[in-house]
Amino acid sequence: MSRFKALPPQAIPVEFDHHENFNIAHPATGLESWGLVKVTSKLLQQPGGDIYLRAGKHIGPHKGFGVRHIWQERGHDLVKWGYPTVYDVSRFVSDIIVHGTSIVCEFNSMKGNDRLIVLRGRKGCAVLAAWPAGGIGSITAW
Repeated sequence: MSRFKALPPQAIPVEFDHHENFNIAHPATGLESWGLVKVTSKLLQQPGGDIYLRAGKHIGPHKGFGVRHIWQERGHDLVKWGYPTVYDVSRFVSDIIVHGTSIVCEFNSMKGNDRLIVLRGRKGCAVLAAWPAGGIGSITAW
């Protein structure tokens, strides 16, 4: 067995039974909206908007979105970093998405015209994308 083999995903507790599109409240404010992304470049077509963290779903490695995807992809690391449960994922994401967080890139997805935004904060990075129903969702964080 290679020492570089990925660890198995962290289990999601049965009681975390939210629908994948359920908005997770910000742990400090209690609000569904986690802030606002304002795109100021005239060269980009990204609409910007309110940021939401969804309960999400994990489809497989590097495929999915929201809390479930972040936990199953990065749960082992989050435990080491002081976020020991799936319920701490929102705290981890809130430590990244703070006022003044830098947008490090905005680019087209390889699958179409979906714009992705990568935010880099002191605690890590978050990938955001526009949702068809409006707003911006957190896809993953590391």
